[in-house]
Amino acid sequence: ANDHFYVPDGIVSDGTHVWVTNYDGNSVTELNASNGSLVKVISGASFGFDQPGPIATDGTHVWVANAGGNNSVTELSASTGDLVRVISGSSYSFKDPYAIMSDGTHVWVVNDGNNSVSELSAATGDLIRVLSSGSYEFFEPWAIAAAGGNIYVANANGNSVTEISAATGSLVKVLSGASYHFDVPIGIASDGTDLWITSYYGNSVTEISASTGAVVSVLSASSYRFAEPYVVAEHSGRVWVANFGDESFTTFPT
Repeated sequence: ANDHFYVPDGIVSDGTHVWVTNYDGNSVTELNASNGSLVKVISGASFGFDQPGPIATDGTHVWVANAGGNNSVTELSASTGDLVRVISGSSYSFKDPYAIMSDGTHVWVVNDGNNSVSELSAATGDLIRVLSSGSYEFFEPWAIAAAGGNIYVANANGNSVTEISAATGSLVKVLSGASYHFDVPIGIASDGTDLWITSYYGNSVTEISASTGAVVSVLSASSYRFAEPYVVAEHSGRVWVANFGDESFTTFPT
């Protein structure tokens, strides 16, 4: 058994380090990205970890969403792993945070528990706004990605994707309807031009143009062997899809 991991739940790399959240260990394991060697295991009461899951980095900071009862976000230094701050309080509206993302200017926390997205300043951790009105049509928001100055939130039980202006927080559009083939969309990734959304029950991946919101293609299980596709990531011109149903990966070029 590897004593550095305790139900690993989230992973992110800044190119220098790889950061893994340990859901049951209330810790974060930092690895060397070039060879996978252990740098350190980050833990202790001061970090405020409470079932840490979603994790994001902008290369300067690492942001960890704590999915347990304390409904907080822990900010670390990407260069040292030291604690910067623990962000919490009712004003942030954190509730069952299931996804987190940063572009270096903003941090968005997706709150499945109250159908909202909390936007923070990456520099200070201060609250910018909470997006929660009915116009966003959040319904069990589960995943988030960015492209073209907008952010996209996949609504698992809304069978939709909400597109929001990153600069203003205003609604751009809600992508839904039969043409998208969404059936419990729970994963979303982008290469800056297109978006890929996994449909867990639909065993499919929908590719969307970020500039127009139009469907580019729907990739089906018959050709791509999807089995309850869950998380999705894009890197260097390839899309990677993790299949929960048969513990496999599907990969294809963008």
